[in-house]
Amino acid sequence: MSQRELISQLIEQGKLATHNVKKALFVSHIYPSPIAWRDFIARLLLWSGALAMGFSLIFFVAANWQEIGRFAKFALFQVLIVLAIVAYLLIEKKPLLAQVTLTVAFLSLGALMAFFGQTYQTGADPWQLFFNWAVLGLPWVIISRFAPLWIVWLALLNLSIWLYHDSMGSLIPALFERDESMAWSLFLLNSVCLFFWELRRPLHTWLNHSWAPHSLALATTTSATSLALMSIFDYQTSWLGASVWLAFMALAYLVYRLRQPDLFMLALGSLSGIVVVVSWVANIIAISGGPGAFLLLFVLTIGLTTGAALWLKKLMKEFQ
Repeated sequence: MSQRELISQLIEQGKLATHNVKKALFVSHIYPSPIAWRDFIARLLLWSGALAMGFSLIFFVAANWQEIGRFAKFALFQVLIVLAIVAYLLIEKKPLLAQVTLTVAFLSLGALMAFFGQTYQTGADPWQLFFNWAVLGLPWVIISRFAPLWIVWLALLNLSIWLYHDSMGSLIPALFERDESMAWSLFLLNSVCLFFWELRRPLHTWLNHSWAPHSLALATTTSATSLALMSIFDYQTSWLGASVWLAFMALAYLVYRLRQPDLFMLALGSLSGIVVVVSWVANIIAISGGPGAFLLLFVLTIGLTTGAALWLKKLMKEFQ
C-alpha cells in the first residue's frame, strides 16, 4: 500500500484528525518540504546555468562566424573544455558539481568535433561525427558515474547506428537488408546495455534510477517489436525475428514480474504484445480477405487492451 492510500485509509477510519492531515502529508513526503524545494531549485539553476554556458558559446561562434577567425573558434571550444576539466579536478570531491563540469565538457567536445568536421570537411557521413564523439567522450562518461550522461552516450551510439544504415546500408549485407540490419543492431546494443545496467544496478547507487533502465527497455522493446513485425510481414528474418521477440518477452516477464517487479516494464511488454498480435491477425486477414476484417481487428484491439489494463491494475495492487 502506498503512503497516499495509507493516509486516505486513516482519514476514512477516523484515525487521522483533519487538522493533522497536512502535517502527515509532509512527514510522508507526499508533499515536498521547503528543504526539498530548495534543493530542487538549486539543482535546476545549476544545470540551467551550466547548459546555458555551453550552448551560449556555440551560439556566439555561430552568430559571429564571419568575424571570428578559424583558430580563434578552435581556441574558444578548446578553452571551454580545458576549463571544465580543470574545474572537475578542483571540485572532484563534490559529486554534483563534478558531474556538471564533465557534462559541459562532453557537450563541448561534440561542438568542437562538429566545427572541426565543418571546417575541414573530414567526413561526408553524419554518423561518423556522433560515433567519434561517443568514442572520444567515453573516458569522461566512465569517470562521471552519472546516469544521464551514460544515457546521452548510448543515445549517440543509437543515432550513429541509425545514420550509418541510412547512408551506408546494411552492416551485414550478406545476411540482412538495411532495415533488418538496423533493427538487429539496435536490439543487440540496447539489450546488452539493459542487461548490464540491471546486473550492476544493485551494486552502485548512481545506477539506481528507474527512468534509465526504462529508457533502455523502451529502445530494446521497440527494436524487438520491429523484428517481430518484419517476420510477420515476410522479411528475410523469417522465424528468427519473431523467436527473438518471443524469447525477450518471456525473459522480461520472468525478471520484471517475479524477480524484480516493475509495472512500467510489464506495461511496455503488454503494448508490444498487442501490436504484434494485432499485426499478425491483420496479415492473415489481408491474405484471406473478408467483409468483417476491420470489425474483427477493432474488437481484437479493444479486447486485448482491456485485458492488459485489467491485468496491470491487478498487478499494481499486488506490487503495492
